[in-house]
Amino acid sequence: MPQDPDPLPMSMASIRCKLAHYLEDLEDVDMKKFKMHLEDYPPQKGCMAIPRGQTEKADHVDLATLMIDFNGEEKAWAMAVWIFAAINRRDLYEKAKRDEPEWDNAHVSVECREESLEEEWMGLLGYLSRLSICKKKEDYCTKYRKHVRSRFQCIKDRNARLGESVNLNKRYTRLRLVKEHQSQQEREHELLAIGRTSAKTRDSPVSSMNLDLLFEPEDPHTEHVHTVVLQGSAGIGKTILARKIMLDWASEKLYKGKFDYLFYIHCREVSLGTRRSLGDLMVSCCADPNPPICKIVRRPSRILFLMDGFDELQGAFDEHTEALCTDWRKVERGDILLSSLIRKRLLPEASLLITTRPVALEKLQHLLDHPRHVEVLGFSEAKKKEYFFKYFSDEQQAREAFRLTQENEVLFTMCFIPLVCWIVCTGLKQQMDSGKSLAQTSKTTTAVYIFFLSSLLQSQGGNQKHHISANLRGLCSLAADGIWNQKILFEESDLRNHGLQKADVSAFLRVNLFQKEVDCETFYNFIHMTFQEFFAAMYYLLEEEEQQGMKNMQGGHLELPKRDVTVLLENYGKFEKGYLIFVVRFLFGLINKERTSYLEKKLCCKISQQIRLELLKWIEAKAKAKMLQTQPSQLELFYCLYEMQEEDFVQRAMGHFPKIKINLSTRMDHVVSSFCIQNYCSMESLSLRLFLYSPKEEEEEENVGHCLVGQCDLPGPHTAPSHRLVNCDLTPTFCWGLLSVLSTNQSLTELNLSDNNLGDTGMEVLCKVLQSPGCNIQRLWLRRCCLSHHCCFTISSALRSNQILVELDLSHNALVDSGVRLLCVGLRHAFCKLQKLWLVNCGLTSACCVDLASVLSTSQSLTRLYLGENALGDTGVGILCEKAKHLQCNLQKLGLVNSGLTSACCSALSSVLSANQNLTHLYLRSNALGDMGVKLLCKGLLHPKCKLQFLELDNCSLTSHCCWDLSTLLTSNRSLRQLSLGDNDLGDLGVMMFCEVLKQQTCFLKCLQLCKMCFNYATICALETLQEEKPELTVVFEPSQW
Repeated sequence: MPQDPDPLPMSMASIRCKLAHYLEDLEDVDMKKFKMHLEDYPPQKGCMAIPRGQTEKADHVDLATLMIDFNGEEKAWAMAVWIFAAINRRDLYEKAKRDEPEWDNAHVSVECREESLEEEWMGLLGYLSRLSICKKKEDYCTKYRKHVRSRFQCIKDRNARLGESVNLNKRYTRLRLVKEHQSQQEREHELLAIGRTSAKTRDSPVSSMNLDLLFEPEDPHTEHVHTVVLQGSAGIGKTILARKIMLDWASEKLYKGKFDYLFYIHCREVSLGTRRSLGDLMVSCCADPNPPICKIVRRPSRILFLMDGFDELQGAFDEHTEALCTDWRKVERGDILLSSLIRKRLLPEASLLITTRPVALEKLQHLLDHPRHVEVLGFSEAKKKEYFFKYFSDEQQAREAFRLTQENEVLFTMCFIPLVCWIVCTGLKQQMDSGKSLAQTSKTTTAVYIFFLSSLLQSQGGNQKHHISANLRGLCSLAADGIWNQKILFEESDLRNHGLQKADVSAFLRVNLFQKEVDCETFYNFIHMTFQEFFAAMYYLLEEEEQQGMKNMQGGHLELPKRDVTVLLENYGKFEKGYLIFVVRFLFGLINKERTSYLEKKLCCKISQQIRLELLKWIEAKAKAKMLQTQPSQLELFYCLYEMQEEDFVQRAMGHFPKIKINLSTRMDHVVSSFCIQNYCSMESLSLRLFLYSPKEEEEEENVGHCLVGQCDLPGPHTAPSHRLVNCDLTPTFCWGLLSVLSTNQSLTELNLSDNNLGDTGMEVLCKVLQSPGCNIQRLWLRRCCLSHHCCFTISSALRSNQILVELDLSHNALVDSGVRLLCVGLRHAFCKLQKLWLVNCGLTSACCVDLASVLSTSQSLTRLYLGENALGDTGVGILCEKAKHLQCNLQKLGLVNSGLTSACCSALSSVLSANQNLTHLYLRSNALGDMGVKLLCKGLLHPKCKLQFLELDNCSLTSHCCWDLSTLLTSNRSLRQLSLGDNDLGDLGVMMFCEVLKQQTCFLKCLQLCKMCFNYATICALETLQEEKPELTVVFEPSQW
């Protein structure tokens, strides 16, 4: 290994370091400009230009050295200052001018000529030595890249025979990558629309992230990213993507000039337990047995470690930091080695790219410092088709296979997972090659796996069939044993213990049930984790006598896992990596009667149906569990039912879910929930949502009718069943598919699409559904759905034709006055039966009050109107009151929260209270009514015709001066049951007056709210005494103020 040249004199080293530091701040484009000026430096400035061949591949350190070697320190500095100005890097220009050293040229004389010549020769020799080292470094980089290209240019299909491989570039199909935290618009294209129109999902290049930007900062002012986590579910293509990154880097298509070395680390191999150093690990990635590791690690910032399959890494990661490794030469356990890299204790300046299943994110997250999370979403719509045409060399076969798969919408949806896409293509190609007609493809992962495996294991004779069946049973017990022991790598002794001989393994290698590791020949693993889970599920379904035959064959030396399904279900979700989740899913899929019959016919193995009742009981128990947020969630149970695909069983199981609450985050979540909803027509409450969001209710409605997300009230025992659909992150493109499914369910009476980017276009779609004859939606909530006045004409048309809708919430949408004017046309129509209307925070002013008032005087059905958070003002409310006091007005509840009101409108409100005997609830909080306003209100409240039951006056600028009027009201009004006076400065004397009045038998008040108010000790004691003496009265206040 070449040695570094002798160090330069201290003065030169100092200047070179400073120059290198300046050059390091140059971006790639500026660096190219700097090199161009070096090559074309004007000779009249007394400096020698540097040839392009020398500068082309030089980094900032090499460039500083070249400048000094060619022109000396002083001239090199002058060159740098001049070029910084020329490339418009004024910051570096000023810094270099400010930090310019004091040059001492007095000692340069004729006497020193000979010594200077000697120093020049020594400098030249040093320069040539460094050039030699750089050349060797460049030569090894080139050699290593060539080795990486050779290693990663081909991949083996899972069912490849010996020597067969596929060119990675020809097979690879681009995967969708998005940042983990996305906006609502970015997520839109990742959702699968439910229903017949769901097959088309558009590509969204805007939200995708390119590989070459993985380590780039969000903006020029932030630091570069040094750790990237590529997360994705099983089979989504993470490993193929990792290999593609290695190949593209080696081909100088990716990260050119950013990383000198990429090292591919397969976490599964590291977990074998072999102790090694990081240097040993790096050497194992090289073709040369003696690579220049010492030179490589001297520049860790130019190294990228690609760790593939973190979720498959066995070992603990909770060691204290003192147990970590900081020396790349120290031999350690594999998990400690990688943990040290990940925690930046080992080569902290190196960059990391880690792939993992989401299940291991929690374990990984606490090890990382400022990582970038990128999600692998699989294939887009266009890329599915591209994959089919890349897989099939015959274009006609590709077209036929793609068309057939597309016809089965659910399976085609699943093809966004590359592994499923490969299985489908492989199965179809085998049928095509055998000359058989293509049957209807299967729907679920279980069905696809069964079809694929049975096509591989078709026997030619009875003895061969029995032999394959015996080996299949061995695989099942091996898989189950591995699942329970969280083991994914098996030695030959493990195979023998399960009745699998070496010859049998080679046979299964040919049919792609097992894959033999090239780098670890004595270890075996299932071709994919899901295949191990699939065989483990089969283990629980094989008839007892079949297993007994295998025990006899083994001579009873192996203690097989218990085949008690109850034990399996009890441990569901308890394993750290969630192994049992997919085992249980496959369990449901395998007991499908048609598939059972197919397996028995093709694989000569008997599948038990005895556990069907146990699974149904398990579903019932989990459905009734109160803490269903823990494993398994309702959605996970639905996945199990979806795998089964037996409508009778699913309908029986769904009968145990009167109230459904599920969170949707992937396209498959939508497919699964759609299937289960379609097979259940009597649910009482349905809540679907995407994000963990719990909106704060600020409207004036009492706690009835509107439920917080996750708090949906069930209808009473005498009411009809209803559905609630909450926070689905719906968009116009998704709306048609969703409603096509829900509209088929005749019991759907409540629909909540709040907090979704529905927009005017989506609203038009929804209104068409509302006008359809079969629509039974009675309550529709559309808060914060990005609606504008443009959709109000459509809504108005729906109100005129729909006689079923009784409740509509359009709050927090910018409908403005013009939009409400259009709505009122529909509200006044004789066919409109709307009873409750929310228009909270819709940008309204007094200009719309004439139209709203006309609705009050004409509508026979409208009983509740909520107009809070709008600038109606005293004028607007006065207009409303003129119509509200008429006998034909049926308004029962009126909400005017924070509407810009003062005491000026209270006379009008008082006249309504004295004239309208229907009005029972009035919400006036957060208006500056003052004591005079309350005095005016009390005149109406004291009228014999007043029937008001609920009055809200919180935060209305009230003082103790209004307490006499309110006390008189409490003793005289026989209808008022609830009075809310919180957040007002009533004072202790005023509240003490209330306490005396409320004790009287002539006071019928049931609830007094005094929240957000401070009282002295005597007042608190009086309130507490009042509650004791009059238990039928509820007083809400904040105790223990002193």
